[in-house]
Amino acid sequence: MTSPITESAIEVIAPRMPVTVVAAVAQGRTLGKTRVIVFALKAGGTAKTSSCTSLAAILGERGYRVLVIDLDPQGHASTVLGYGTFAEGQLGITDVIKDEAALSDIVVPARYQVAEIDPKNPEAAFQPIPNVYVAPVDLEHPELDDPESILNDPKGADAYWIRDGLAAMDGQWDVVLIDCPATYGRITVTAFVALDDAVDGEVLPPVLCTYKEAGAVVKLEKKLKEVRELPKYLKKGIQPRMKRVLVCAAPNSSYGRAEHFKTLAEIQEEYGDILLPLVHWSGEVPKIYRQEVPVSVMAPNSRPAQEYRKVATALGFPRLNPSPQGSEELEESAA
Repeated sequence: MTSPITESAIEVIAPRMPVTVVAAVAQGRTLGKTRVIVFALKAGGTAKTSSCTSLAAILGERGYRVLVIDLDPQGHASTVLGYGTFAEGQLGITDVIKDEAALSDIVVPARYQVAEIDPKNPEAAFQPIPNVYVAPVDLEHPELDDPESILNDPKGADAYWIRDGLAAMDGQWDVVLIDCPATYGRITVTAFVALDDAVDGEVLPPVLCTYKEAGAVVKLEKKLKEVRELPKYLKKGIQPRMKRVLVCAAPNSSYGRAEHFKTLAEIQEEYGDILLPLVHWSGEVPKIYRQEVPVSVMAPNSRPAQEYRKVATALGFPRLNPSPQGSEELEESAA
């Protein structure tokens, strides 16, 4: 099947490796040139998607080649990155897990709508998000809500479909961000399996300041330990680990009750040495789903956009390219 991105377009943003090298990488199941961050937590509404898409846009603007993989059947990351609706014949994640397309076949440039769509030239209504690409979910796919049974079917992809798909593209992306559903089913575990001991990667849980979500972090650590200790993964060096914690919607002077502040203090005490800069609550963040654009693009001067810049820096992603005119102040405030 033909990829929605032309070969020349990929070469401009992410030059392909020679075919012989790609084949060797895929066969060896290695992924050594791409950093992988999996956003996962078994709790809904914890800012996984807003964190994933905001950081994607920030890293792209800083000069990194970014791929976002949307594993959530709700498709919020796909929508925020411009693909709430698919073009005729466009492929999505479900096609990959059915083993009817390669992961590279479905990759498309991230974008956001800036004008009314002209049916004769729909692409003209969108502005690209620099250096960011997405492997999206097709919200109209008839088997959208059935990824678990597809992956359990011998005809579907195996547990290593993400790992192998990324290995075949190793070197094309500086960083891959994976947005997972709020479950630890087979679809999420396939993202964990992409993190072997040769990969610069981690599972990053965005957590809210409530007792329920804070408790979910402990359960995530247990799940990752369970995956690491499974004999079939142990012998392959599969080592998914939580290296950092990201607190979102943190309470501030205008938002939060005693419970929120108490939970924040408990999270800081338990995870202080691996805690990323806080992202405080803001009314801007929920707007990304209506506007269908990352908060760092929609409201670059907003508090969450600036705080996500601090998170990007703390994750080890300094700016690679010169700051765009007028953005120096934002970079300084994020330092």
